[in-house]
Amino acid sequence: MYRSLLFSVYLPSFLMSICQGSVLLVIPLFALDLGADVGITALVFSLRGLGNMMFDVPAGYATGRLGDRTVMIIGVSMMAVAGIFTSQASSPLQLAIAAFIFGGAMATWLLARLAHISEKVPSFQRGKAISTMAGIQRFGNLLGPVTSGFIAHQYGFEYVFFGIACIACTALVLVLIAVKKNQKSALDEKSPGLMTVVPDLLRRHMQIFATAGFAVLCLTILRSSRQLLIPLWGESIGLDTASIGLVVSASASVDMVMFPLAGYMMDNLGRRYAAISCQLTLALGIFLIPLTSNFVELVAVAILAGAGNGLGSGIVMTLGADFAPPESRGEFLGLWRLISDSGSFAGPMLLGYIASSIALASTFAVVSSLGLLGAAVMWFLVKEPLVKESHQ
Repeated sequence: MYRSLLFSVYLPSFLMSICQGSVLLVIPLFALDLGADVGITALVFSLRGLGNMMFDVPAGYATGRLGDRTVMIIGVSMMAVAGIFTSQASSPLQLAIAAFIFGGAMATWLLARLAHISEKVPSFQRGKAISTMAGIQRFGNLLGPVTSGFIAHQYGFEYVFFGIACIACTALVLVLIAVKKNQKSALDEKSPGLMTVVPDLLRRHMQIFATAGFAVLCLTILRSSRQLLIPLWGESIGLDTASIGLVVSASASVDMVMFPLAGYMMDNLGRRYAAISCQLTLALGIFLIPLTSNFVELVAVAILAGAGNGLGSGIVMTLGADFAPPESRGEFLGLWRLISDSGSFAGPMLLGYIASSIALASTFAVVSSLGLLGAAVMWFLVKEPLVKESHQ
């Protein structure tokens, strides 16, 4: 299984995650360098998330009609084009357009890649396959900012984006060579068009979206909150930027190495077990953050939160692959990613509102309660999707 996915999925995923990690770091810094104020910089950065959400459903629709290989090529090509375009940007407006394209490129790539792996890997191995992919992606996201920060400091931002384009082109070559089959959905004349695919899928799979989809929404809000709350709390207790960076790195490092355990849990104990363990542990870690008052305590709690997040490596993608009907796999996964991306986009906005209206410390309890709610929904309302008999 791992050999069959090495060149078609894992290596391209690693390269694309380096691109994504680099974009997350240098987009706001480049905006400031181009003369944008903090408000405009935040707007430019948010357009990347908006691009993710706007492309989720169209990418899923295209995957069903054009095939997973074709859409994988489109996503990687968009990343390369966005890198070249951004290397020549001279204004915040041009950078904002590029950020939107970057978000759309990642959404397109991730959706087609998930459809490809869902078709190629049987259910009883899917957890290990996807958790490994998630672990590789986390490593790339960690490596990207380190290398791009060094390049930007030594040579300038335009070289970072030119490098992103080169890395994306390398991923494109791998996909062209290694992905042989172009898998499409089993369509018929009554298949809905793009404008009706979302309500049609919602109608046919309402129970899944209302239960498992809601639990995934809670989880993605929890995850995006962790990325924001740890730095904010570190600053509030007087830690400097370097110390906060060490805290975040420690949490990310533990998160990154948990994917083998996550894969084992998903394929042997069940998807629900992995999802609930992830949400409860992550919720506990976030709940304990405001009880810390120094560097050592915050590192310990951040590591706990990172371990909790790592227990769910690939869980959202695996659940989507399990629930997706074969006849409309791409379309379903597009809507599934839209739900998860909505949580990532809305989470920081919700936290900002609570923190400004009440107090920063209050947000930790609110976010943790969402984790408990998501775990409860997963336990009581979601049926285990893993079919253990399929490997016999």
